[in-house]
Amino acid sequence: MNNVKKISEHFWVIEENGVRMFVFEGEKQAMVVDTGFGGLALKEIVAKLTSLPAMLVNTHTDKDHVGCNRDFGPVYMHPAEMDHYRRSLPEGCRMEDVRPLWEGDVIDLGRWKFEVILTPGHTPGSIMLLEREKRMLISGDSIQDGDIFMFGSGRNIQAFQESLRKMLKMSQAFDVIWPSHGSYPLKPDIIPGILTGTEELLAGKLSGQEPPWPMPCKRYRCGAAGFLYQF
Repeated sequence: MNNVKKISEHFWVIEENGVRMFVFEGEKQAMVVDTGFGGLALKEIVAKLTSLPAMLVNTHTDKDHVGCNRDFGPVYMHPAEMDHYRRSLPEGCRMEDVRPLWEGDVIDLGRWKFEVILTPGHTPGSIMLLEREKRMLISGDSIQDGDIFMFGSGRNIQAFQESLRKMLKMSQAFDVIWPSHGSYPLKPDIIPGILTGTEELLAGKLSGQEPPWPMPCKRYRCGAAGFLYQF
């Protein structure tokens, strides 16, 4: 399985065309974080990593994170994300299979305990998962060194800035960040750079370039990350 990398005991990363998924094996249950574009036999891959039943958590529901949702159930996400999911419901998926995760909920897998943190902006119900004891953060798309989609329906750059400020205040709680795109792992010191980049973007200090493929936006790079944005 060339697209699977074992990070440590009971923790794997799965890559698919630039998007990243995570598998954590608990004591009685495993957790899959996001399901990619849908081009992998993800259910079979997970079954080879762990014999435990696997729950699914979506950090958010852009199409590159929900492609194999149909193979897992129920599907957990923040309720603020449910309309975003409904509008482009993947084939084979049902809203009846969706379950809520609220800010402050703890997903207790025994050897892993992930706290749910609501971080809107990239999408309305984007979440991050904080493992306080192991001092690690699963950040979805909102903290990364790649290009962050901030154009189109549901994106809000002011909400995104507030989420970054929130995570900056919490950054003493984690040492390592595992993002869904770009380089990994990252350090918390990337957060101020992304926040400064949004301020420079809105102030007109970043130059817009053509995006890497046709999109109704421009690409703006700062020192820490990039933004796909349309004024």
